[in-house]
Amino acid sequence: MSISDNAQEIVSLVSQLEKELVPKKKHEIIEKIEKANQRIHSEASSESRPLLYTGVMDKLPVKERAPEPSPPEPETIQTKPIQKKRTSPKTKKKLMEELKINQEDLEKAYPKRKTKVSQKSDFTVYVTSPFGKISNQFFGKYVSSLFDKKNSFIRNLADSVRISGMPILSRTYICMMYFASLVGAMIALLLAMVVSYLAGLNTSAMIISMFISLIGVGILVFLGMYAYPASEAAAKSRAIDNDLPFATIHMAAVAGSGAQPIAMFRLLLKSGEYKGLESEIKKIVNLVNLFGYDLSTALKNVSLRTPSRRLKELLTGIASTIESGGSLKSYLKSVANESMATYRLERKKYVESLATYSDIYTGVLIAAPLLFIVALTIINMVGGQIGGLEVSTIAWGGTLIVLPIVNILFYLFLNITQPGE
Repeated sequence: MSISDNAQEIVSLVSQLEKELVPKKKHEIIEKIEKANQRIHSEASSESRPLLYTGVMDKLPVKERAPEPSPPEPETIQTKPIQKKRTSPKTKKKLMEELKINQEDLEKAYPKRKTKVSQKSDFTVYVTSPFGKISNQFFGKYVSSLFDKKNSFIRNLADSVRISGMPILSRTYICMMYFASLVGAMIALLLAMVVSYLAGLNTSAMIISMFISLIGVGILVFLGMYAYPASEAAAKSRAIDNDLPFATIHMAAVAGSGAQPIAMFRLLLKSGEYKGLESEIKKIVNLVNLFGYDLSTALKNVSLRTPSRRLKELLTGIASTIESGGSLKSYLKSVANESMATYRLERKKYVESLATYSDIYTGVLIAAPLLFIVALTIINMVGGQIGGLEVSTIAWGGTLIVLPIVNILFYLFLNITQPGE
């Protein structure tokens, strides 16, 4: 039977269905219509022809359609999580041999990441080091009593630690200073005892050497740690003064655009071009954003803790200009011009001083050693000693010890006196 014959049969059955009144016969006619419709679908799909009578079943009344069987509920399959196991070296080698792949091909296809992605956090949490914790346990109460007595020696050191910007509490640093002096003195005492015993010194000489080592090393460690925060503050001040003229120009440009004053410091911090000023600017932004200070109060607070006198004057001037309602643009422009003039003058003076230093270096570290070697050669030819020492010993000592030390000291002097990069 063709598709057209099936379609005609469906039409005749539908007309019979409309005329039929008995329910049983209606159901029989509906079943015949469904069978004819299925034959049409099967023949159309086999012959790849479009369906012409697909809407016949839709014309039937909803109540008179045969109930469609509900689809079976899918069975729930419980699956266990897949545990990843690391391939053993033997299995890996066997697979590579089967696939005819070497290690070089794998490295080329899947190169390793050379640099780790570092995530920058907005805030850093202070964590005491193990050495600091031990120092606090030994000297915490003693240092607290010194603070309570308002000892000027300890107060000055605490101020130096705060101004230097070291990521450590001032009380913890002072405890570490005392504890490091004690540990250094004990280590020096033990070393002096061992060296004196190996050298075969008598009892009195051994006691003297141990006493000198104990006192000398302890005092040196104490003085070194006491002076370190001040040296860090001086280095930070030089870095700030070096970046300040250019940062002031940047701030003047931002103020001229009509932006809010706090926007100047946010842009400076976001640019990342002023490393010397970064810590001080971050303090200002944090005081405003996190602690809710107004800008003028934040500027005054930071100016009290900055090691740079020029930055202190600038921050105080900005705060006064904001409070008085003056023109921040004109103030920053005048400060920028003055700072650049001072910057150029310092560089000019340093270049002129380098000419003097070069003459000193030529005379002391180039010409003088040559004359010294010539004089020693003449003395060696004539014969004799200098201060009970052989001429060759003096020549070797001056060449291998004195000259390198003097050159290192001269380099350190130049590094300290330079105004900054």
